[in-house]
Amino acid sequence: MIQRLILTLFVLTAGTLAWSESPAQELARLLKEKGLISQSDLSRVEQLDAEQSVRLLTSILQEKGLINGAEVTRVQSGAETQPVANTRPTVQNQSVAAVVQPPQRKQTAPAEGSVTAQSKFPVTIYGTLLWNSFYNTAASNNTDIPLYASPNAPGPVENFGMTARQTRLGLRYQGPVIAGARLSGEVETDFFGGKAALGNGINMDILRLRLAFGRLDWTNFSLEAGQDWVVFAPLNPTSLAEYAIPALSGSGNLWIRSPQIRTEWRHDLGQGRRVLWQLAALDPNVGDNPVAFATLRQPKAGELGRGPAVESRVEVATPFGDRKGEVGVSGHWNPAKNVGSIGTESLVRKFQAWGVALDYNLPLLKWFALSGEVFGGRALGVFTGDIGQSYLAPGTPGEHGIGTRGGWMQAQFNWTAKWQTNAAYGIEAPELHSLTTGTRAKNQTYMVNFMYKFSPDVTFAWEWRRFLTNYRNQLAANNLGDQANMAVAYTF
Repeated sequence: MIQRLILTLFVLTAGTLAWSESPAQELARLLKEKGLISQSDLSRVEQLDAEQSVRLLTSILQEKGLINGAEVTRVQSGAETQPVANTRPTVQNQSVAAVVQPPQRKQTAPAEGSVTAQSKFPVTIYGTLLWNSFYNTAASNNTDIPLYASPNAPGPVENFGMTARQTRLGLRYQGPVIAGARLSGEVETDFFGGKAALGNGINMDILRLRLAFGRLDWTNFSLEAGQDWVVFAPLNPTSLAEYAIPALSGSGNLWIRSPQIRTEWRHDLGQGRRVLWQLAALDPNVGDNPVAFATLRQPKAGELGRGPAVESRVEVATPFGDRKGEVGVSGHWNPAKNVGSIGTESLVRKFQAWGVALDYNLPLLKWFALSGEVFGGRALGVFTGDIGQSYLAPGTPGEHGIGTRGGWMQAQFNWTAKWQTNAAYGIEAPELHSLTTGTRAKNQTYMVNFMYKFSPDVTFAWEWRRFLTNYRNQLAANNLGDQANMAVAYTF
């Protein structure tokens, strides 16, 4: 009976996609009230336009075993639409308006043999198989995803390569309702954790943990614990060339996934408007982990501060036609201690890592969206702020943390259902008085990419990026570089 009701409503929804308000979103709210989908599912559906919300809600209900493959086909044929690019920003710092959508799962229902957990609840396997080829004109900190140019030096620097290590795999769990809350969880990895120490080990890439968290979602409140995107400065530009490390990192885009426990409050203001407030306590990392490989963790400046980092964000969302626009303000604070020595004298310098950011995503037209962030703060190296420099040794100008400010902006053009263009610029400018000679003093990146959605599961992308890096009091070291990148992504 439930399957028949859902299917009937879906077919009616698919046939009325021209409505100003999406019937699929209304259906999602009804299903949420009946406990058939979670609050997080509802939030994802509400972010999409009419056609995309039908596709996402169909996949969610198929995962839960409420409709089967044949019924999915009936719904999709009733919609009579073509696949379109996702033009929404995903929650938790996913790529803003990415063509590669949140995974549209195609696994069969549990009764038909999909993957299940030991508790017999469905576990969805999702991922993006990503191939990149790249050509660089300058030496940089990282060949396949360069963030800044290395100091200018003589010698051959132009290079070409290919990689598949930005491939991403994950498991998503939808559990039962517990005390009125829907239980869910997610584990996600990629292959950006390093390379085998062998002569031919350059493509023997090591798994890296991205996400590992559990959530409890009530109607207006959520509780989450684990490793997830932080709530501070949560957006990213759109790129398949920079998929494992978000685009414009080190050039005004702050990001990190961190162990945390957080709460979320949601309040409906009516007429499609809502307010979201997030509050989190996090692992007190300030970005000073030693580069050398180790299996042991030793306390650094953040851990020596003897307390968690704290973050908060307030977001206001409002309709822009059949899509949602959001503006958010967030903050980060982390106590720390800088320990070192000068000669035989031991020194301890207390400092505060902090930041304030404004983020926005504005789908101004059906085919055009503007998004970005602007921030200021101190000792933000863990977010790739300060161009990856958080603080300097005791006795130097940056012993209390390097002050910085920056931001990025992206214009997105959805020309057709299959073609998308993204143009972005980012800049990071640390305070010069807190730097020493030779440290990175300014970093800028220009980016433009073209994405073609060959099919619902396959996307081609071409990207050009230029990065310009200045060094403190070393004009001859200032350098610029370009990267041309081609990507092919298969999502499932």
